[in-house]
Amino acid sequence: MMKPSTDMPTPYQSIAELVQDLENHPVEQGGHIYHPIPFPEFSHLKTSSNRDEVLAKGRCVEQALRLVLPGGLSGAKILDVGANAGFYTFSLAQAGATVTAFEPHPRYAPLGGFLAAEKKLDVRWHGTAFEQSAVRGQRFDAALMFSVFQWMADGGNRLEQATADLRAISEISGCLVFELGYNRGKSCVKTNKLNHYAELIRFLETATVYKHFQLLAKTKLWRGASRYLVLCSHRPEFKDSAFRRMQRALKF
Repeated sequence: MMKPSTDMPTPYQSIAELVQDLENHPVEQGGHIYHPIPFPEFSHLKTSSNRDEVLAKGRCVEQALRLVLPGGLSGAKILDVGANAGFYTFSLAQAGATVTAFEPHPRYAPLGGFLAAEKKLDVRWHGTAFEQSAVRGQRFDAALMFSVFQWMADGGNRLEQATADLRAISEISGCLVFELGYNRGKSCVKTNKLNHYAELIRFLETATVYKHFQLLAKTKLWRGASRYLVLCSHRPEFKDSAFRRMQRALKF
């Protein structure tokens, strides 16, 4: 079992102090935090994202991983890039996975690092943006990238580097659950195509090593903006239906 650890100092002495800090100094304008934090001490905090939609997305992701990973989640090695406050990192660790997480946000990074150590889950928390050097020589059963690519790409200003990092992640991960929407939100990736799902799959086909793609859900977590949640894998049984593949072929 990997020793729970973090690579950064923490300003907190206790969970009660952390909760009080979030109550007195919310991270988000529309709530204390963006996503729920999956521990009872934080259940009363308001989220700026739609809590019910986040929980539904979490169940969808967990179900997909249990199906696509031969051994399920117990002992699975998961890479979470853009972990925020750790909703998916800690939820999957509680289900038995070993999780390596990256999160550079100045508030969420120390928060997640503190919880990784305090809760003694099988989590390695990096309070930085994803760096290929930090995972060199490692292999993961699955990787998660939930609405983080646009931040890595800085709305297109760093698209080449972000795409190189995406490919590197795909090369070391047995499968990838990837979420992205176009043209909405701060630092968004833009497209002039109308068929956003087809555009996304064409991008994933060239930017990753995977051959098969399956739409898991169309998520609506924040202010009505919708995003596509896609399972990318090497296994043909996990691919879009014929109808969805036909939809992807419409290049408009």
